[in-house]
Amino acid sequence: MAFDAKPLLPLPSQAQLREAFVGKELEHVPTPAAVLDKAVVKRNCLQMLKACEALQVGFRPHVKTHKTVEVAQLQLGDGINDVKVIVSTVAEAEHLSDFLLTSRESRRSVNILYGIPLPPSQIERLAHLGKKIGSESISVLVDNKSQLQAARAFRDMAGFPLKVFIKIDTGYHRAGVVVGTEKFNCLIIDILDDESRGTVELLGFYSHAGHSYGGDSALGAMELLIVELEGLEKAANYASKARDHAPMSQKYVLSVGATPTATSIENMLERSAQAESPMGGEIAKLKKVIERVKATHAIEIHAGVYPFLDMQQLATQASPSAVPANPKYDNSGLSTADIALTVMAEVASVYESRDSPEALMAAGSLALGRDPCKSYNGWGIVSDWGMSTNNFEGRSGWQVGRISQEHGILIKDSQRESHELAELKIGQKVRVWPNHACVAGAGFGWYLVVDSSLPEERRDQVVDVWVRCRGW
Repeated sequence: MAFDAKPLLPLPSQAQLREAFVGKELEHVPTPAAVLDKAVVKRNCLQMLKACEALQVGFRPHVKTHKTVEVAQLQLGDGINDVKVIVSTVAEAEHLSDFLLTSRESRRSVNILYGIPLPPSQIERLAHLGKKIGSESISVLVDNKSQLQAARAFRDMAGFPLKVFIKIDTGYHRAGVVVGTEKFNCLIIDILDDESRGTVELLGFYSHAGHSYGGDSALGAMELLIVELEGLEKAANYASKARDHAPMSQKYVLSVGATPTATSIENMLERSAQAESPMGGEIAKLKKVIERVKATHAIEIHAGVYPFLDMQQLATQASPSAVPANPKYDNSGLSTADIALTVMAEVASVYESRDSPEALMAAGSLALGRDPCKSYNGWGIVSDWGMSTNNFEGRSGWQVGRISQEHGILIKDSQRESHELAELKIGQKVRVWPNHACVAGAGFGWYLVVDSSLPEERRDQVVDVWVRCRGW
């Protein structure tokens, strides 16, 4: 009997949540709460789709940041016939399965990529999903020949071959095999051998440039994207030559990206490729590489946190802002106005007599995560929502300076020492931009959705509730 974990994962009723929250003002909802600005999410998603369309490359969004059906729909857009997503847990795929099945029934091709090198214990659930959604719907990553045994088991359970991407290490060193090594060469031969037996199908090659989070410019992100593309191109050409029956004729999918490298292509929508400028020169180089690779293989961009963004992504400055011109923000690059997710918390105490003013909010690492940000020494930046300040970029002058499980100590914003420090009072609600949206969201079962495109008097009103999947 096929194992389906979806009924075992406790999810709140979306109808009950909507009844409880929709129409309420943010200041009246219990905290901590994850607040999502729908208008910002839509804007960020649209900019990515436009960039991929302009370059005529495919796009495969990662859902691990948000884990919701609603944001996945915004990531994919209405005009994409190929519904391709990446998940980091099987639970995410199960949570999306009804939407994906509906997409397939609407004559859209559907493929889920399980984005962890294949753990054998997940095969039964993946096979169950494949039988539900369709024979083209499931693909996995492999970087070791031992994983092929699990892939063969999938064939026996599902009744059709498992599609695989070979995970390539292009410099991040978290997972993957290095092109040109004996391990890589042997893995290609083993996969092609299994493919000839009808147990797997080699779909393409996959790279994740997670080390791009350490960058601080669009130029650097583009350079890493070129490294990814050229590394996967080399891998695909080797695999094509290894096919005795059809040398150099196989067109593979080369899936590249992480949010900094993926969003760096958005600069092509904003800037001209003038050879005399460093940015223009790198854009011209990237376009040339893309056109060369597309002549023999298909390119697919993937990214995850870009719909929400966060303080880590602002620090990379890899993409241009999608925000319309606003004198309060510096639109030369990303700003806090591009961040869709805030964590709302309540001020529990204030400490004016300390060496420097501090306050306590009733939210800590379980609400914000504990990922650092290279641009400042803290755990989140407090916005000026609900406060009377004239500070740049909507900051209140406060940041989360120290953190424990359910406590966050607010201190003066270390990046804005000259800014006005807004007064805080016990019982006041504050909204914090987190360092890493993926981790911050994990503490919540749902998002309270607001919409900044509405008239000002309605922007703090909950307009919907989007449920996240839980578990693995």
